[in-house]
Amino acid sequence: MKRFQHIVVNITLQDADAAVLAWAANLVRLSGTRKVSVLHAWQPVDIPAELKERYPWLLEPGEDVALTRMNELIAQHLTIDSSVEIERVVFRGSPLGEVLRVAESGDADLVVCGRSATDVSLSEKLARKAPCSVLTVPSLAGSSFDRVMVPVDYSPYSREALDVALAFAEAEDAKLTVLHAFEVPWGQSRSTISRPDFVAELREFHQTHLRQFVEEVGARGVEIDYEIKESLLAPTAIASAVEEGGHDLVIIGCRGHHAIYATLLGSTAETILHGCPVPVVAVKAKGSQRGFLDGLRSA
Repeated sequence: MKRFQHIVVNITLQDADAAVLAWAANLVRLSGTRKVSVLHAWQPVDIPAELKERYPWLLEPGEDVALTRMNELIAQHLTIDSSVEIERVVFRGSPLGEVLRVAESGDADLVVCGRSATDVSLSEKLARKAPCSVLTVPSLAGSSFDRVMVPVDYSPYSREALDVALAFAEAEDAKLTVLHAFEVPWGQSRSTISRPDFVAELREFHQTHLRQFVEEVGARGVEIDYEIKESLLAPTAIASAVEEGGHDLVIIGCRGHHAIYATLLGSTAETILHGCPVPVVAVKAKGSQRGFLDGLRSA
């Protein structure tokens, strides 16, 4: 799995960074990564001058303090080969623009960031705007995986997601679940076939079509489970499948041709990023957003 040669990692200098850096380290091992850029954005606390003198530690972290803490976290959690270049970037301001700038100028292959239950805005914006794929990591996520889930809708975007999911599963000898969620077309109740019979025919159709879809991409010896779910809401189907199957990682394409799979600007993937208890890789064609970055960074 050589696709992630330059990884950009955003950290907050909080305890949750342990999972983010551990995932980055694992991907470096699996991908033979050549460079990791670790970024932290700090913003000074705006307090009255009198209090600054009485409580100087409220001004931290400044650049020097932040860099010291960053190095401690890297030494503890980013355990990688010494031949891998580690770039450290500490800057004052908002993280979004700088992460996008480094990802674009450094021709990054993957952005890794944390995803907390109380604040998912940064991870969502990065998933929308980054010029490459984005891995979002919940604070309590483990860094290893042996069961991977990839929802597909037969579109070119889910084909790319499937290719990435197969690469992950192959690299770690993990089991892969390929999921397709379908909905019964409106107006079925007016047809002459009963709903249970119609659902059964749809399920049989998708079982065949899903296997053909995987065969076209190539299974590469990966152990694959095929799962078909009837659902009006893709996030609900995905969430239940993740929980029922004990999956450690979800990989999803950023766009789809079917209404049940929205783009990352729509409800489906954003709901997954909001609520999925395991890491999520939002797969994007490298460079897909590069022409729009200047206008998007300030949003």
